[in-house]
Amino acid sequence: MTLCEKNIPELVLHSKWLDDGSKTGRIELRLTGKPHGFYPAPVHMAFTSLVRIPPQTRLVGADYVARTANYHELAPLGPLEAGADGLLWQLTIPELSHRPHHCTDGPSSAFLILPDHGVVDIACLPLERASVDEPPAASPSVDAEPALPGEMVSPTLGLLPMANRVDIRRWRGRAPEPERLILSEALRPTGAIVNALYERLFATEPPFGDGGAGLSVSHAPLQQPTGGGEGAKGCFRLRFSPQGIAVEADEEATLNALIALAQIWHANRQDPGLWAFPEEGMIEDWPLQDWRGMHLDVSRQFYKVGTVKAFLDRLAWHRFNRFHWHLTDDEGWRLQSRTYPHLTELGAWRGHGLLLYPQHGSGAHRYGGFYHLDEVRDILRHAGSLGVDVVPEIDVPGHCHAAMMALPELVDPSALRGGASVQGYVNNALNPGLGATWLFLETIFGEVADLFPGPFVHIGGDEVADGAWSGSRAANSWARAKGHLTADGQPDSMKMQAAMLRFVSDRLVAAGKVPLAWEEAAKGGGLDPEQAILMAWTSARSAHQLTQLGYRVIMCPGEAYYLDMAQSDDWQEPGLSWAGTSSPATTYGFDPVGPVVDCPDKLVGIEGCIWSENLTGLARFNHMVFPRLSAIAESAWTKPENKDWASFERRQELMPRMPLS
Repeated sequence: MTLCEKNIPELVLHSKWLDDGSKTGRIELRLTGKPHGFYPAPVHMAFTSLVRIPPQTRLVGADYVARTANYHELAPLGPLEAGADGLLWQLTIPELSHRPHHCTDGPSSAFLILPDHGVVDIACLPLERASVDEPPAASPSVDAEPALPGEMVSPTLGLLPMANRVDIRRWRGRAPEPERLILSEALRPTGAIVNALYERLFATEPPFGDGGAGLSVSHAPLQQPTGGGEGAKGCFRLRFSPQGIAVEADEEATLNALIALAQIWHANRQDPGLWAFPEEGMIEDWPLQDWRGMHLDVSRQFYKVGTVKAFLDRLAWHRFNRFHWHLTDDEGWRLQSRTYPHLTELGAWRGHGLLLYPQHGSGAHRYGGFYHLDEVRDILRHAGSLGVDVVPEIDVPGHCHAAMMALPELVDPSALRGGASVQGYVNNALNPGLGATWLFLETIFGEVADLFPGPFVHIGGDEVADGAWSGSRAANSWARAKGHLTADGQPDSMKMQAAMLRFVSDRLVAAGKVPLAWEEAAKGGGLDPEQAILMAWTSARSAHQLTQLGYRVIMCPGEAYYLDMAQSDDWQEPGLSWAGTSSPATTYGFDPVGPVVDCPDKLVGIEGCIWSENLTGLARFNHMVFPRLSAIAESAWTKPENKDWASFERRQELMPRMPLS
């Protein structure tokens, strides 16, 4: 029987995990299509899955062909031919890289590779769970979130983050008629920014006007904060009276003051029965953390310019002031380089037949993208107008599979093996034994320093595998020549990484930048604590260890502030769980100061991290990111004794999610 268009079935991949008592359990895959569909040999099936097939695993009903990280390619034992039930192929993976915990751990994209190298897409159903001895258990119910200590600051104030001092003596039932706040001339430029932000977020009439009837909003210099001076930096005060509103703030804080006022107005407009507008009294607020950051991984999933700008709008509405832009990783290089055009011509795209194989839900068809330099400048202008500093990250020396595939001069031909990263990539770390590596580092970070005007540049430094360069003669010769060895005289991966990071750090410092890196940059001799700021991510405990080494620290622990963690143990809840699960209440209740209470001056601030392996659409993005993003925002501003979970639960519903298109 020959393959023709009318015989191509609609294909579905079913996957089920069985806990058979082994270390990892096993996964059964079933490929179904139209009854009596047929595919002649040699046909292969490719799929991407966070749970991987370990090397040398003997499959049941299939032959192992190849794997790169989460991309797998398998072959059936003969042609695929369906019976009346449509079953084309059934196979078992008897050993896994790790035990799955959630429905998103299994195959997320798949396709057939035909003998003529054409492809047929396969729809993937979420990973099911079953037991050998028991029927599938019902999804566990999630316990009600516990109320956190603290008294509600104001049950009628629709403000998030909640202010640290609220003293309202009288409330309006309705925002002032004709429902416009008339800004004084001094406030109009900032008011125009907030109005434009409001219109983008809510697509309706904004709160501020510059003439006509309404409640006047004037500007006054900020006097000493009444909160004891602890919030003098970035503090603002809103004074309400029947005659008008006075905004007391310095230039830096005026934007946040008007955003807070716009939030209060918006809440009242949404539901005047629940959210009132102040008539007389005072609101005073100041940030607890100087660094109020949110990270976004645009390598695993690519977000277009409009989506990035929409995300920045939501950060500004929450009064974040740092956007950590994770621009490069194994799965795609997203920043245009004038010196190395192949980084984006080749390294920004995944798909069948391309240098980069599909990963994380992308399928056979070409997927990816990158930011042209003019687009970056547009995003920088947008962020700057909203008071958000953009912190670019170029992740080195690990997580460089995309760069190394795009630029062959970065690969040692003798490196046939090496330590595998936790994501399953082998030889994905830049090689210090090659002259091209050092030229690449100097050139790329020089371009980044010139392009991004902000003071901070993130240089990565995480998850380089032990023995990353064990198969490279060039790297091992370099390590021996430089003395980067273990106590027993073997090349030391951490010392090798540290030397590369110090090279980059020195050049950034010379360019007037402050280097940032993940916590592993303290290993092997590490970065200079006087120069670099490190991010504590593996756990909150690591922050204490870093401060003991003299580092300034940004707190972003996986157990509370990694928004790719699942929100519960429920099998149907999407996300990862290597750091446990993190419900919105867990994120809200986390104390970022506690782990470094003995040296609080070393805490630079806090940051939430959005890693996008599982964020295969904006609907899932919204489900996983919100309201935990809002919880981090409140922790960056509001004193612990002023936080209240019940109040937050109501207020977070006012915050805009990402648009789905």
